[in-house]
This record gives sequence, C-alpha cells and structure tokens, in this order.
Amino acid sequence: MIKINSFEFRNDPLFLRNQFKGVGMFSMPLIKMQDISLEKLSLIGYDKINQSDEKEKTVHFFLDDYRFESIYKNPDDKIERLKKFNAVMSPDFSMFTEMPVSLQLYNCFRNRWVGAYLQSKGIKVIPTVRWGSLESFNFCFDGIEQGCTVAVSTLGIKNEKSHFMLGYNEMRRRIRPKKIICYGKPFEDMKGDIIEIDYAETNNLKHYEPIYVTKVTGYVLPREKGGGSAGGIGAGNPKPTFDENRDMPKFPGYKNKSPGKGFEWRGSSSPEDNKGNWYNRETGESYHWDVNHSEGKEPHWDYKHPEGWKRGYRIFEDGSWEQKFFEGAFYYG
Repeated sequence: MIKINSFEFRNDPLFLRNQFKGVGMFSMPLIKMQDISLEKLSLIGYDKINQSDEKEKTVHFFLDDYRFESIYKNPDDKIERLKKFNAVMSPDFSMFTEMPVSLQLYNCFRNRWVGAYLQSKGIKVIPTVRWGSLESFNFCFDGIEQGCTVAVSTLGIKNEKSHFMLGYNEMRRRIRPKKIICYGKPFEDMKGDIIEIDYAETNNLKHYEPIYVTKVTGYVLPREKGGGSAGGIGAGNPKPTFDENRDMPKFPGYKNKSPGKGFEWRGSSSPEDNKGNWYNRETGESYHWDVNHSEGKEPHWDYKHPEGWKRGYRIFEDGSWEQKFFEGAFYYG
C-alpha cells in the first residue's frame, strides 16, 4: 500500500483537475476540434471495449453512468485500450433537470475534463453534448471548440421533444458543429449535417428475439439510472437485474388479449371490459391495455416488472417506452 501525505494529495493532478486552461464562465476544459474519420461510422459501448478489437469503431458512453464512472476516477486505466479505437466520445454523464444545477455543472465538467485528458494522451475525441435545465445553458455548450463534430442522443425524449429542440438549436448556434452524430432517430425538424446511428443495430438487439428495442422513450429517472444515484456515483452500485434498455418487451398488439405464455386475466370483469390486467404468477409481470388515456397519450400497454421502475412503464406500438410518473413530475437526462 502506497501512502501519501496531505501535501502530495493536495497537489495530485487527479485531485485538482486543473491541467487544462478553462473557457467560459465556469472554466470548462476545452475539447479541441480534430480530424476524425467518420466514414462507415460504427459505435461500441465503453462497457464492451475489453471484449472487442474492432479498431474501426468509435467508443460511446450512452450508458448508465455507473458503467463508466471509472473513466473519470482512474482515466489512465483504459488509455492504452482506448487508443486502439478510431475515436472516443466524451462521457455522457447525466444532467437531469431535477438535479441541482451545481450537480449538472459538475457532470458537464467531468464530460469536458475526460475529453480533454484523452486528447492529451493522443486519443481522438468527439465531444458529447448534453443539456439539462434551462440554467444549464449557461455552461453546457462551453468547452467545445467551434466547428467540432459533436454527438447527441434522442433516446428517451419522445415526450420532451420541445425542450430537447430548444437545447439542440442553441447548441447549433453556439458550437456551429460541422457534423452531428445522432444516437437514435433524429427528429424531422433537427437541422444540420446529421449522421444517424441506429440504437438497435449498435446494441445487436435485432439478434435477441423476443427482446427487441428500436428506441427508448422516457429517460431513466435518477433513482433508477445505474441502479443508484443519478450520476452513477460509486462504482459499487449494484447492477439492476432488469435492464430497461435490454429487457423491455415488445408492444403486445392492439387487442386486449394475453401478452404471452403464463399470463392470466385478473379483474372484476372480462378482458372485453378491460377492468383488470394480465398477470404472470411465475415472473410477477403485469400488463394493462390502455387505449383511452386521460392525458391524450397514444394507445399503449401499461407494463410492470417486479425488478423494474416501481411505477411501471408505457410500451408503445413503435417500440418506444417511457416510465410512468405522477403529479406533473418533469424529467430529462
């Protein structure tokens, strides 16, 4: 065990994080523009890099925070591994609107610091841009050189499109990106030179029937993301046994009938009256067909899994989903 005194700790670069000249009101480390090959762009998650030698791929961090917390705490551990890939996106640390602005600021700083650090080690970096509350607009576009290719994600924003577009348009105005890599399907009114990355193809979900997700709607609320806190703080957070991005079932169809083997109808009437739900004793899952939602949502199935989000989910025909929430709670991340 190596012991260090307080002076050494106080001057440890990984404690001070002051290696890079800051820009903007909050001195964000600057991720510089680089010449990066985007021909036949293909992504690989940071959590898969130890199992792959596909040098042509670009590493992304559109994952639960706990899966990449270590890249900030101990960045040198993966430097040599990351050098083998085409490029690396800066880490997508969460910026939920219900987080204190100070925490959104911290996670934005971590994004930029890791990006700048990887560049200093000879790795090509594509900055990932994330915004949270409106207050985050004071800093979330800083630390990225104008003209850079940037990465954004549309996963989980079906019901928060207006807020996403507000940030997206501000990002384009401030950064003026040469190209925009979009992880997920772009909205029709997203302008710019956009490179679309298919979520299902990137994660090989088309190979895992009957589990198949084309896109995800409804950002994971902070309590659930990474099986712990919103920022995924603490590499010891337990991994959830029900992975929303992997295990969410398909839309069962437009008829109120059993969604699969082992389900029985539970309610005060027949399925035709729809006053009940389909329940599976073995798995604890339940479904309820909701065709006339009070909030005007499109027809969907309410779905609950005993190891998932306690309030349940809504599964839509297009393969998207969202977490159910109440009392007008607003979330984005």
